[in-house]
Amino acid sequence: MNKLIDFLLVTKAELKREWLFLKRYPLEPLSFLLFMFIILIAIYKGLSQLSPGKIPLDVERMIIGYSLMQFVMASQMGWSGQVQNESQTGTLEQLSISGHSLGEIFLARGFSMLPRQIVSFFLMTVTYTLVLPESTLDFSRFYLVILTLFTTAVGIYGVAYVFAGITLLFKRVGMFFQIINFGLLGLFWQNRETLENDIAAMIYDNFPLTQGMHLLSSAMNQSLQYSYSEYAHLVFTSLISVSLGFLLFRKMENKAREQALLSQY
Repeated sequence: MNKLIDFLLVTKAELKREWLFLKRYPLEPLSFLLFMFIILIAIYKGLSQLSPGKIPLDVERMIIGYSLMQFVMASQMGWSGQVQNESQTGTLEQLSISGHSLGEIFLARGFSMLPRQIVSFFLMTVTYTLVLPESTLDFSRFYLVILTLFTTAVGIYGVAYVFAGITLLFKRVGMFFQIINFGLLGLFWQNRETLENDIAAMIYDNFPLTQGMHLLSSAMNQSLQYSYSEYAHLVFTSLISVSLGFLLFRKMENKAREQALLSQY
C-alpha cells in the first residue's frame, strides 16, 4: 500500500510538472500537432493525385492509424527524449539516486502525459474529419475511444521502456526511433484480412498497438459492434507488454549503472 501511495505522489508531481510545461511552452505541443497534421494532408493529396477520381486508401483507417501513430510517438519519444534531456542537463543521475526507481518515475511521467495525448488524438481526428469530406468517423462513443486509448497506452509503455533503456546506453538514438515509428504506420494501415502469413497474423492479433487500432476503428464506426472480449484481450497483452518492457529496462539500467553512463552529460 505504501508503494502505491508513493507512486501516486510521484504521478501527482509529474502532473504538476506537465501542467507547468504546457503553460510555459504552449507552442511546443501545438506546433507538433500542426506538423503532424500537414504531413497526412500531404500524403492524402499526393495519393489522390496519383489515383485521380478515386480514394486510394480507406480514409477512416488512414485518419485513425495516423492519429494513433502520433499518439505512439508522443508516448515513446516522450520517454526516450526525456532520458536524453535529463542526461544532457545532468539531472538523470539525480533521478537515479532518488527514493524512486527510474522505471517508476518514467511510468508516472507517462500517465501524467496521457491526458494531453488523448486530447491531441481527438483534436487530430476531429480536424481531419472536418477537412476531409470523405471521412465518416463517429464520435458518439467517445468513452470507448478514451478507454481503448488508455489501455493501448499501457501496452505502448512496454515499448517505451525498451526505447528508454536503449537511450540510457546509447544516448542519441532519436532518428532510429523515428524510422521505427514511421514503420509502425504501415502496420496500422495494414488490413488484417489481407494477412496470409500465420506468424504475421498472430503478431497482429496479439500486439497492443494493432489491437488498439482495430478496437478504435470499431469504436469510431457506428455500424460496427465494439467487442468487449477483444478489449479484455487488449488488457491482457498490454499488461504483458509493460511488464516485459519494465524488466528489460531494469536490465539496461543496471548495465548503464555498471558503465557509469547515468552521470554522463
